[in-house]
Amino acid sequence: MRLWEKPWVRWLCGYPVALFCGAALVYDWRVIYALGEGMPGSAAVLTAAVCGMASLLYLAAFLSAHFLRENPALKTAAFIVLAGLFFVFANPPLQAPDEGEHFLRAYSIGGGNFLFDQQEDYPDDVDLLMHYFNGPVAHTQEGGLAGGYRRYAQGLAEGATAPNAGTLVQQLIPYVPQAAGVALGRLAGADAMTCMYLARIANLIAYAAMCGAALCFAKRFTAIFTAVMLCPIALFIVGSCSSDGMFLGLSWIFIGVCLSDAVTPKRLAVLALCFGITFYAKFTTLALLPLITLLPFDAADSGILPHGKKQPSPAARCGCALCVVLAGGLLTARLLNGYTALASNYGSFEYFDPNIDPAAQVRFIFSNLPRYAAVFCYTLYRDGLCLFSMGNFGQLDVKIELVNTVSPLVLLFAAGCSALEGARAPRKTGWVMGASAALLYAFTYTGMYMTCTPVTLPEINGVQARYLLPAFFALLAPIAMLMGRTMGLQEPRRGKPQKTQPAPQVLYPSFLWAAVSAVLLFQRYYIEA
Repeated sequence: MRLWEKPWVRWLCGYPVALFCGAALVYDWRVIYALGEGMPGSAAVLTAAVCGMASLLYLAAFLSAHFLRENPALKTAAFIVLAGLFFVFANPPLQAPDEGEHFLRAYSIGGGNFLFDQQEDYPDDVDLLMHYFNGPVAHTQEGGLAGGYRRYAQGLAEGATAPNAGTLVQQLIPYVPQAAGVALGRLAGADAMTCMYLARIANLIAYAAMCGAALCFAKRFTAIFTAVMLCPIALFIVGSCSSDGMFLGLSWIFIGVCLSDAVTPKRLAVLALCFGITFYAKFTTLALLPLITLLPFDAADSGILPHGKKQPSPAARCGCALCVVLAGGLLTARLLNGYTALASNYGSFEYFDPNIDPAAQVRFIFSNLPRYAAVFCYTLYRDGLCLFSMGNFGQLDVKIELVNTVSPLVLLFAAGCSALEGARAPRKTGWVMGASAALLYAFTYTGMYMTCTPVTLPEINGVQARYLLPAFFALLAPIAMLMGRTMGLQEPRRGKPQKTQPAPQVLYPSFLWAAVSAVLLFQRYYIEA
């Protein structure tokens, strides 16, 4: 074997590149943003610190790649954690959308309170954290982000108080991982900000574990899975206090099971559980149900009935599976709704705009279908299908255009790597994926029209790219199929090995782009400010 073909040699040669990037980044901050100006020795200290962090990251990536190379799913999960940690610490406290609301619910559960009390009294440090950081702090409060940190620390030292915080969130299961992080912090006597970061890390680890489980199930389009799981907007939101960590993770498991190679009662139970929990949070998960038809029901023995029993037709098996998943999911959602009703003393939910009435707006949609279709199509056009808004961070107030532009190209690269398996996928896969993507867009935009948009507006407000990540996957799979068929890859070629595992080709570029995006976010908040 040639020396260059040994993995450790290639990794060793890449280490100076990592150090150079760290040093160049600090030099850019010093020249462009005058970082450390007038502070003797600060340049060398800062360069050493950044290069040290780059070294630790490079070492962690090498260990993950080397020791987990035989387990691609676990390897991908490890890289998700590594890249996600960048976002955990690059994003200032409570700067993800509605993160304050989510953190309060996680903090309450982490303290052992499994009820939903609208008048719950939070500790003073939690009130201070919410007072100084809830909202776009970099632009609204005096002194910006640094002022928030300074006043929070001073308030803790002086035992100051702030207005009692409150949350409208009334869910339990999506916050269990974050609550574990909060509980750990509270047991150690940590303040609210430390508990918030621990909750973020716990949410990220739970998401990575669910991504690994999804990849264990999935046998097709794993490269696209990897790219979408690692895209910047996904890691940004799961690296914060948000219920979307579990919602996205369970959505990936649902899709992964639908793309698996067997149908078993256990897998149907997994589908029902994932559908029930996600449907309880967002009704848009109904758009994933068509993917159940991609399960291999035409196999000689689907595994549902005992061996020797006469198997029904594939269509009958598919119909039964749909009924089982739908019934089990709706039952799960019903139980969760029942618990919420029993455990909550909240009154009726009030929308931020008094002109919004979901029931009336549903009636308006059906009585004016052409108008709503025009509004829907215009908003899709305005948003560019949300594909070019994967770099909208913070409270939607931090837009990094480079991330917005490059992120779709990374996803398109993943689709290209999946062209071979896409070419050999049956046409049914493309039609089902396309239908699921269309439904996801329709349900998401309609949901935001009902809850965030006055009926008189000619456009739909509030749609974010994070809502449509499963739709991006469902769009990329047919694109991979078109690429493969256009290049004539569906026919096997003699003498040329056929690559069946394109995911490793996508993992490292996706990881690097996620890390770069997090550095750009850190730069926007802490260097440019």
